[in-house]
Amino acid sequence: MALTSFFLRVVTLTLLAACVHASPSVRLPYNIPADKPTVLNISYNLAADSELRDRYDAYRVYLAVEPPGWGLGPVCWLAYMEDIDTTNVTITIPGDVTPDKYRIKISTSLFQKGASRGNGYSYSGSTTLVGASGNWSQRELDGWEIADADVVSCDAFGCARECNERYYTGDKTRYSEDPSDKETDDCVNQCVKDLNPRARSSPSTTLAPSVLMVAATVGLVYMIL
Repeated sequence: MALTSFFLRVVTLTLLAACVHASPSVRLPYNIPADKPTVLNISYNLAADSELRDRYDAYRVYLAVEPPGWGLGPVCWLAYMEDIDTTNVTITIPGDVTPDKYRIKISTSLFQKGASRGNGYSYSGSTTLVGASGNWSQRELDGWEIADADVVSCDAFGCARECNERYYTGDKTRYSEDPSDKETDDCVNQCVKDLNPRARSSPSTTLAPSVLMVAATVGLVYMIL
């Protein structure tokens, strides 16, 4: 798996966000307890005749974090596919994803059911994850992502982080494949198979992340304050 930096990922997500024409209302509690079910109120509030209904019929819910010194972005999915009119979504954020009392956001993306990728990201306001016990890996602190947020669930994220720690070489400059990348991929794939929730047709194997190459396009990330 070629290393993908948080900087490049944030640029990619920003550009993709320009394609989104609707942002949901997301109501968050002041704090979210780790490892406990929490109900989020998420509403796209689309009119019955909205043209977006012709393009999308579902959305995905992600955990978005900002590792120290790097950009905000989705790191793992919390609800794989929800009907576009679903407003109450129960999520559980594992305690090993972030350090305790870390500020987090919820991200969503519109989907056509059956598609592997959504069309841009929207972000909620911030809340605090309490009772967490995670630690940033050296790879994250160096600015690289751990895995594909559309494939790796938050249940499997801690395991995927351990894979990256095990095989990460510390090389901050390379983008090409090497044997350690395959070992990391194989390890993360096993995390996905073992730990991803089985409901709602969640993926069973990872996909190597790619870098979106764009010449000169400016996008806007939709923030829900």
